[in-house]
This record gives sequence, C-alpha cells and structure tokens, in this order.
Amino acid sequence: MSCRAPVPPLDPLFDTWPAGQVIHVIHDTAFPPESFNPGVDQAGKLRKPTRFAPIRDAKGKVVPYLYGGSALDCAIFETVFHEVPIDAADKFVDLDSFAQHGYGQVIPNRDLKLVDLTSEGLHRLKVLKEELIASTARDYPLTARWAEALHRQCEDADGLLWMSRQRDRDQALVLFGDRLAGVLGGTCVGGPLERNPTLREAVVRAALRAGIDAD
Repeated sequence: MSCRAPVPPLDPLFDTWPAGQVIHVIHDTAFPPESFNPGVDQAGKLRKPTRFAPIRDAKGKVVPYLYGGSALDCAIFETVFHEVPIDAADKFVDLDSFAQHGYGQVIPNRDLKLVDLTSEGLHRLKVLKEELIASTARDYPLTARWAEALHRQCEDADGLLWMSRQRDRDQALVLFGDRLAGVLGGTCVGGPLERNPTLREAVVRAALRAGIDAD
C-alpha cells in the first residue's frame, strides 16, 4: 500500500516531550549525540531517504534532523536492526558495521512540541498507519512529504512523534534542527560499540529476543 500525498491544510494533534526527559540515540561517535544530520553530504547532495527526512522548509532549505527513541532498546531497533526484514528466513546483523556507534542520551532544556502520529493523530490527519508508519523504505520519499507538509504548516512544531515500527512498545521521534538551536544537551554513555561491552550486551540481548543473529 503506497502512502497517499498530504493535502494541506492538515489537522494535526500535538503532544509534549517534557523538558529533562531523556531521548535515547545510537549515534556515530565521531559526533556528539545531540548532533543533527544535515540531510546533505559534503557535495550538497541529499542523503539517503529515511521515513521523515530529509525534507525542505518553505524556502527550499534542507532541514537538519535527529532521530531518537523513548528507550535504549528502541534506539537499537531503529538503528542497528533497522534494515533487518521482519519476515526474513535468516536474520543477521554484522555488529562490525556499527563498531564506531555508541549510546547517547539527549535531553531538552524546554518542553518540545511534537506532532502526534500515534493512532489518534493519524485519525486527525486521515492517513493509515500502514501508509505512514508501517510502510517499507520504498515509500520513504512519499512518507517524508508528510513531515515536510507538517513542518511547513506548523511553524512552532519541534518534530514528530509516533510508535516505533521496529519496536512498537516504544515511542520514536524525529526533531527539526532548524527550531532547536541551544535546546538539546547530550551525554555519551560509554564509548563506541567496539569498546563498550555494556552496550554490546544490550544489543545482543535485544537481538536474541527478536531472533536476530548479531555478531
């Protein structure tokens, strides 16, 4: 099922991520955990599409973004296990590919206003979960159009919030970097995966629960 296009004006529902509440991330340790992905490479070319990024603002400028989750396990599933098909006969993740990734905690110093893309919010927007949240990577250019439309219409929205597709007991969120200057602080919890046995244990434990071979 392909995702339909948004038809403005939209009728979004909003939720609040409280100041001081941790946002969990798995990040490239070459950058601080609160760093935003610029959405473009060094040549200015748009980076690989994700569900809600990269997008452009009303003036055509690419909006930096940051993905996170409400728990470490959510961040692991949304990052390390993101490319593992749920229905694959054999599921494997090469942890060497994430050797330089680490666990970070990002904390906002004010409440964040987020567009709610859980069931109630999707009702308001009149779009199915299967289209916007549960669709495959093939539809990312289409799902990102919703993020772009919501960003342009809701000038005070800091990002989007939904129930993680990869781990649906947790919330996932994406934040708009053009609206959060000076708002986020970050802490690295241990070093990169290759030198962080605590993080590696957490990844392997999550993989075992999901029947994924992680080595």
